[in-house]
Amino acid sequence: MGAMTEHTYLGELEQRVLWAVLRMGGDGYGTTILEELNARLDRVVSPGALYATLDRLEQKGMIRSRLEDGDPKRGGRRKRYMAVTAEGRTALERVREEWKRLWAGMDPAVGAHEP
Repeated sequence: MGAMTEHTYLGELEQRVLWAVLRMGGDGYGTTILEELNARLDRVVSPGALYATLDRLEQKGMIRSRLEDGDPKRGGRRKRYMAVTAEGRTALERVREEWKRLWAGMDPAVGAHEP
């Protein structure tokens, strides 16, 4: 067994939010990220859960945000755009590899076929 290294733990919703932010290429903000998640998941993510998760991911250094000037059509409210950092990409790759290792050899047990 390989040596254990310390990594920042990512919960299930944190992983999914990171994937959605990455998919949006730095152009995602709260509403668009929420729409992406709800379109792709078999569950509904509430706005409160999303914003709390975005804040946690930013505190962990997994995403960074930038504020853009407000649009008069939106009452002048600024948008907070999100992008995945290098640390976030590394964490997503680690999670992906962990899932691949866990899934390896399980196809007969679950009756699934690899793509």
